[in-house]
Amino acid sequence: MSKLSSILGLVLKTLVSLCLVGGGFAAILLLGEAKTESDQTPHENIRLVEVQSAESHQSGVTFEVDGVVVPYREIQLAAEVAGRVIEKSDQLRIGRVVSAGKPLVLLDRRDYELELERLQEDLDEAVGNIEEMDVQIASTLGQIELADQNLTIQTRSADRIRSLVSRNATTEASLDEALRAELTAKTSLQSQRDQLNLQRAMKSRLENVRDRFKSEIAMAQLKLSRTTITSPIDGVVVEDNVEQDSYVQQGTAICAIRDTSKLEIKCSLQAHQMKWLWESSNGSTEQKQLGAYELPETPVTVRYQIGNETYLWDGKLTRYDGGQIDPETRMIPCRVQVENPLQVRRISEDGKVDLVTDVPTLMVGMYVQVDVHVTPRAPLVAVPVSAVYPGNRLWVVDGDVLRRRQVSVAMTEGSNALVYAGPGRLEQGESVVVSPLAAPFDGAKVEVKQ
Repeated sequence: MSKLSSILGLVLKTLVSLCLVGGGFAAILLLGEAKTESDQTPHENIRLVEVQSAESHQSGVTFEVDGVVVPYREIQLAAEVAGRVIEKSDQLRIGRVVSAGKPLVLLDRRDYELELERLQEDLDEAVGNIEEMDVQIASTLGQIELADQNLTIQTRSADRIRSLVSRNATTEASLDEALRAELTAKTSLQSQRDQLNLQRAMKSRLENVRDRFKSEIAMAQLKLSRTTITSPIDGVVVEDNVEQDSYVQQGTAICAIRDTSKLEIKCSLQAHQMKWLWESSNGSTEQKQLGAYELPETPVTVRYQIGNETYLWDGKLTRYDGGQIDPETRMIPCRVQVENPLQVRRISEDGKVDLVTDVPTLMVGMYVQVDVHVTPRAPLVAVPVSAVYPGNRLWVVDGDVLRRRQVSVAMTEGSNALVYAGPGRLEQGESVVVSPLAAPFDGAKVEVKQ
């Protein structure tokens, strides 16, 4: 009996399944295939739509990125000579502002002054030796002149005696005596000439000694000047490593000064934003001259908000920060340079913009917003955001019918969307539908609401 019940239950389930499958096929045959939006049968009624003209956008594209303020440069000052600190400026304290050329530390100068005095005395002695040698050279030149005259006289005398001997008017002994006198005069002249050459060589050596002393004096003066350590830039002290009366060796770190004349901002851009930079007219004239790791300088506005007020600085995007993509964020690090951090504009709560001097400037570590201003060379048109449908589609009125346009949206600014214009896309002056559309299709009859 139970076996019969099982067979009946199985048959019943099979029949129910067959009924369900047959019902599904019947529904498909009765309802027909589903029609897509573009394949639906056009309605005969005329749709009433609101339109707005697509306007040319000439002011470029501005996009915002986050950034953090970093130093433009930070200088480590070190002692270039050894010595005891005999004076330290009150400004050499962490957080104090120093000016370029302001003395910060004075080291003991006495050793360097004594060394400079000793070298000056050695130089004076070397100059005196050279002057003495000049006197000796002048004396030798005089002796050479006399010896030359004596040689001339002895030569003439020897010639006369030789003539007398040829006429048997004198003896051979007289000729020998005259020749010996001539030889003695030649020897004396040559000796004076050799003495002159020796004195000139000695003078050259003394001049080398003098020049060496001059170089040592210049080095001693340089060391003496280095006993006064001054600030090379305008900036703020961020490290202070010495105290008065302490002894410092050459190379000892004195302090670190952060440059405040300029500041930089680290920020990161996405790939499509970098594409705007490279395709912008801001850098088009220089683009062919730029290398693979160089950016066209692009103007930016730096913003920092305190309460209901916003402070603005002008800057420029100058370069990559490392020339590589961040492996974590997949963004491209860049650097913004602010040439004059003290030139600040303020936007008050009522929207008024004015220059201010009573607020702090940009400070390292601030988180700021950076508005990058680029002007793409491709033309842009502005349309309301409400006119753009999902999938970057919008509808335009061509005469009295709807036409679908596939567009590429560059970005949105407030209530407007900026789309790339051109043939086959959207062109300036076309009428864009801004009112809601129910089941629109290409070629639908429309009437523009006045």
